[in-house]
Amino acid sequence: MSVEVVVSLIMSIFSLSISGVTAWLTLFRRGRLAMTKPSLAFFGFDAVPKPTAKIFLRTLLYSTAVRGQVIEAMFAKLQHEGSEQVFSFWGYGETNQLAPGSGLYVGQTGIAANHHFILSVHQPDYEFIPGDYSIEVFSRLVGRESPIRLIKFELSLSREHADILARHGGVLFELNPDGGGYLGHVSERG
Repeated sequence: MSVEVVVSLIMSIFSLSISGVTAWLTLFRRGRLAMTKPSLAFFGFDAVPKPTAKIFLRTLLYSTAVRGQVIEAMFAKLQHEGSEQVFSFWGYGETNQLAPGSGLYVGQTGIAANHHFILSVHQPDYEFIPGDYSIEVFSRLVGRESPIRLIKFELSLSREHADILARHGGVLFELNPDGGGYLGHVSERG
């Protein structure tokens, strides 16, 4: 074999390898669904059909692959002093234009939205009490049997805020600019 043929063969194999890696990264790799740490979190109540506890988050969902992901459902788990409550009804969008969650496509560029997780009306009333809370958000993707955890974060509810919530008010938590925790204040937002 001549040198030109060997060089040509090596270049062809190298080009084919690069094409294969590119196809894998752009067409075939599923990647994963991810969520940024929420900039806002809210504890409060929806009024319809009865005052029902809810968690609201403002965050970005994104896919780590070009292919994107389709969400069938999302839910939030709220943990406090050893107890756990699942907020199973999910809606997303702007507050005055909420859509029931299901069939949401999330691409690589992501979707920034408000996510409302509401306690099922079939569950007993939930009482927010003072203390530290852990919030986990899960997603069930099309084609996967079990849900995946997207994020877990903590915040603290003061006695004053718990008293507001006992009267079906709301508490909005803002992420500190340094990302080191949340500060809560009474809110009219829901």
